[in-house]
Amino acid sequence: MITGPIRWLLWREYLDQRQNRMLWPILVIIPLIGAALPAILAVGSAALLSKQAANASADLNAMIAGARMLATMGGIELERAAALMLLRVSAGYYLLMPLAIVSMAGAYAIVGEKQQRTLEPVLATPIGTDAYLVGKLLAVLLPSLLITFIAALIGAGVATLSFWIAHGLVVWPDAAFWITVFVLGPEMGAITALVCLRVSARVQDPQAANQITGLVLVPVLLLVIGLAGPFLIQSLVWLGAACVAGAIAVYGLHRWVRAGFDREEILCRWR
Repeated sequence: MITGPIRWLLWREYLDQRQNRMLWPILVIIPLIGAALPAILAVGSAALLSKQAANASADLNAMIAGARMLATMGGIELERAAALMLLRVSAGYYLLMPLAIVSMAGAYAIVGEKQQRTLEPVLATPIGTDAYLVGKLLAVLLPSLLITFIAALIGAGVATLSFWIAHGLVVWPDAAFWITVFVLGPEMGAITALVCLRVSARVQDPQAANQITGLVLVPVLLLVIGLAGPFLIQSLVWLGAACVAGAIAVYGLHRWVRAGFDREEILCRWR
């Protein structure tokens, strides 16, 4: 339940993010790409099947094999199965959207307030540490999720229309696409936000916070997505396991951030 102090923090963060000129290009460009990507992949599904396995890369061969398996198990046309497989691939982009947006906003969440000299008055108020951290987490996470969900819905609609025009078939993303967008995506965003909050609370310079999150967190998460991605698009079982692992990671990171946030120490160290 969002209490009064958390609502106040959310409104305060919203007003602050409106003035962040570095954030707005990301909020515009990334969603536009996300809305168009599924349509591009859906139209290209026929080209995927036309590739000869002998001349294709290992990743492409794996996708072709996955499409054939999906067609066999689901009793659907191979062309439709190829489109569904490529739409699953496009869902990976919606894991990157929260990561990119949150890493930019989250790095400045706490240390930025110190630079603006607004942190001390906030921490000196009776607002609890848990409420403060939850408010900060939601402030950087909710806008990215809202933009991601809208981009995914628009992308799914445009992809369906594009595939119908190009191939005469109505193809709507399957459960794997939506689980990735609405479950795994928010978990990736929360993981990014929590790590950013921890970094932002420990450093004294906004640029340093942004560099640490950009050079350490983002490559690690991209590596994890790159390694696990082929398994996730092939099986709902693997996708479900990834969602469970993500929930455990979010819980563990929240406890880690809470344990490392000492408001008195932060105020004394930064004076």
